Amino acid sequence: MLPKEAIEEFKKLYAKNYGIELLDEEATRRANNFVGLYEAVYGDDKRLIKN
Repeated sequence: MLPKEAIEEFKKLYAKNYGIELLDEEATRRANNFVGLYEAVYGDDKRLIKN
């Protein structure tokens, strides 16, 4: 589960890129799905994550 700050950032990026404001529940679901996809493709290689 992602922290609230990450969900808020995801909501901002989603609105900026797609012009759609997501509710918290939908943003949480989509953000977690995105992270799950990332982990499925790249595993847990932390070197690929920018700080």
